[in-house]
Amino acid sequence: MALSANRQQRVAITGMGILCALGGQFDSVLSAMRAGTTGIGPVTRFPTERFHCGIGAELREDAAGAFFNAEQRRRYDRCAQYAIIAADRALQDSCLEPNGALTKGRRVGAALGTCNGGILSLEEQWTVTDLDEQKTARYPFYQQGDDVASYFGLNGPVTTIHTACAASGNAIGFAYDMIRWGHADAMLAGGSDPLSHAVFSGFNVLRALNPVPASPFASRFGLSLGEGAAFVVLEPLDRALQRGANIYAELCGYGLSNDAYHETAPDPEGRGIQAAVAMALRLSGAASSQIGYVNAHGTGTQANDQAEIKGLRRVFGDELGSVPLSSSKAYFGHTLGAAAAIELTTSLYAIRHGLLPATLHYDEPREGCEGLHVIANDMREGRPAYMLNNNSAFGGHNASIVARTGLADDAACDPMPYDANRRIGIVGIGAVLGGETTAAADLPPGACSFSLKAFDASKYERRMNRLCQFSIGAVQTVLDAAGWNDAGDGGGSRDGGGSGDSDNDDPAGKEIGFVYGTARGSTESIGKFLHSVFAGGPEFASSIHFPYTVINSIAGKTAEKLALRGFSSSLSSGGAEGILAAASACGSIRSGVHRRFVIAAGEEWSPLSDRIDRAKGLTDSRYHKLEGSVCLALTAMDDAMGQGLPVIAELKGCGMAYGEYPCSPRTADALKHSIEDALAQAGLAMERIDGVLVDSVGRPGEWEAQQAMIRQRFEGREVPVISLNEQHGFGEAVSSMLLLSTAAEWVRQGKMQMTHILAVSIAVNGNTAAAVVGAVG
Repeated sequence: MALSANRQQRVAITGMGILCALGGQFDSVLSAMRAGTTGIGPVTRFPTERFHCGIGAELREDAAGAFFNAEQRRRYDRCAQYAIIAADRALQDSCLEPNGALTKGRRVGAALGTCNGGILSLEEQWTVTDLDEQKTARYPFYQQGDDVASYFGLNGPVTTIHTACAASGNAIGFAYDMIRWGHADAMLAGGSDPLSHAVFSGFNVLRALNPVPASPFASRFGLSLGEGAAFVVLEPLDRALQRGANIYAELCGYGLSNDAYHETAPDPEGRGIQAAVAMALRLSGAASSQIGYVNAHGTGTQANDQAEIKGLRRVFGDELGSVPLSSSKAYFGHTLGAAAAIELTTSLYAIRHGLLPATLHYDEPREGCEGLHVIANDMREGRPAYMLNNNSAFGGHNASIVARTGLADDAACDPMPYDANRRIGIVGIGAVLGGETTAAADLPPGACSFSLKAFDASKYERRMNRLCQFSIGAVQTVLDAAGWNDAGDGGGSRDGGGSGDSDNDDPAGKEIGFVYGTARGSTESIGKFLHSVFAGGPEFASSIHFPYTVINSIAGKTAEKLALRGFSSSLSSGGAEGILAAASACGSIRSGVHRRFVIAAGEEWSPLSDRIDRAKGLTDSRYHKLEGSVCLALTAMDDAMGQGLPVIAELKGCGMAYGEYPCSPRTADALKHSIEDALAQAGLAMERIDGVLVDSVGRPGEWEAQQAMIRQRFEGREVPVISLNEQHGFGEAVSSMLLLSTAAEWVRQGKMQMTHILAVSIAVNGNTAAAVVGAVG
């Protein structure tokens, strides 16, 4: 795929699919919304007698039973099942098929957002010790997105975004970027989360649930949990118009941020949501005065609703009182990782029919939510040209999307351009790893003995899990190396409308983007929480460990400790996280999001992670395991040179494509596309590559097959193809980031006279990614 220099690619939503408590077709869902019907009712899937609340928004149809055969139901966790059904409906609605005539020769990828991944596959076993391998293999977060990709035979970029309740908004933004930056011709994007007994137990112990159906912004506090999935099909607007597609909206831009405040509570001043909304407006080219409807996060809890309204007031000022606003969670419950996708798609469908969603069960405004134009109880007529969709999450992550629904309006948005010619430098490397430094501690190869308390006690908290410690230590190191702890302004330069006030305790921290990758998160914390539920009883769920069952909590705690309040995301791919994070950060720098990014990845060992290894066949790997965290500091080369920063290496290009495992011609094709895209973005021919560094799982026969596939790309030219893992071991996300840092160090040192290294990651399920790392000169 040719990657053009300055893309002003506009992106359309041309298909939508849904599965929620009000139904599985948009016309029936809209009919229920018009009637003021809530999907919240008594929970029937598990006992709730010992909880403070016994209601939730369950699906009332057995969609999976009608859609999948028995073997497929055994193969997929319910999270993946819901996602596949909603994605299939979106594809049908768009009239696109991944391998059909309209997509032949084109790259179609997927981005799935989820809060809890395949937790039901552990929950149905009700143990974290004596685990069934087939069921446990369905659990990992990345497995959910990979299952969607495998089911539809997708060949483009694929990732699972796990920023908890902001995940599907984040995933839609990631997919939008893949199209704008030329990595994909179309993307499936959305979210999925089923109702979970264990997760319900966690919210119960936090006293966050409302015993009656939730009423955001009104007098009764508390949320109602829900479940479901929704997906959109994204494609270039010009192509959608050319083929006469059914266009629901133009996706104009999105914003991400982190509160950097607390693992479960929002910044009470609303600065996190303010930053996400302001970024979405700035990057979309829309002014706050153009927003005609706000679909708010609005969970119904006192802290969240007040913080969100404060943040919106910081952006809209006094004008907020005249903007129609509502929360859809009184219809669907809080569907966690699926929330943004469900709420965006139902809003767009309602607007197409001249209606705006309401906030059900609304009586009177609660403190801090007065003076709003809340659409109370009954839908209202309205066809806004632009709408805003907000979601926030545990871990402090926020996502905001700007969509243009009035395509006939001449006042089209003017998104920030993407400058593919902007060069990206690596200006810092930080690592906390196992290996030689742990030998004295009598630990096995690859184990990490790092203690954050010993390294910097001011960042340590009692009972902090090891992965948080590794990650905070590594990121602190890279910030020091890059000289960014006391840095000045690093944000985008264009003054978009509705940017709001900019007060912040740490403006420098706000202007550093942060993308984190982990395949599993803290399995130590997850295992302890699930054990508290399974062994002690759901009513005795651990409030200490519950916040860390969402695996964006590692990125969130790192952001909190190091004041990283800018663009913030967390993703999973089972072994390609490093290059996926690099692609996101490099593209964001080229798009004017921020001028500086930290990308990081990490994994930790635990008894639960050992059992996942066995279930996924990773104990058969030829390599030892690796734990720890690695991170890079990235900035535009011209900024680095202007500030006198020493540049370690240049990150020239990235490419991603989904293959499969075991290795097959499809895997070879995915590697070919990943490598070609990375070279195209770098502006280099294959002849310029001096060596290849590979991060591979190393199961029997895997490395040999992958090495042969890579050598084929050189058409007989002898080039060293080297396994990173022979020396360092394999650790999914952490080894994928170590791949990039090692390539950077090698070209800086001129190792083996290499000036351009092709770094290649092949993940557990065959997801592939490639990057070109070059010497500076």
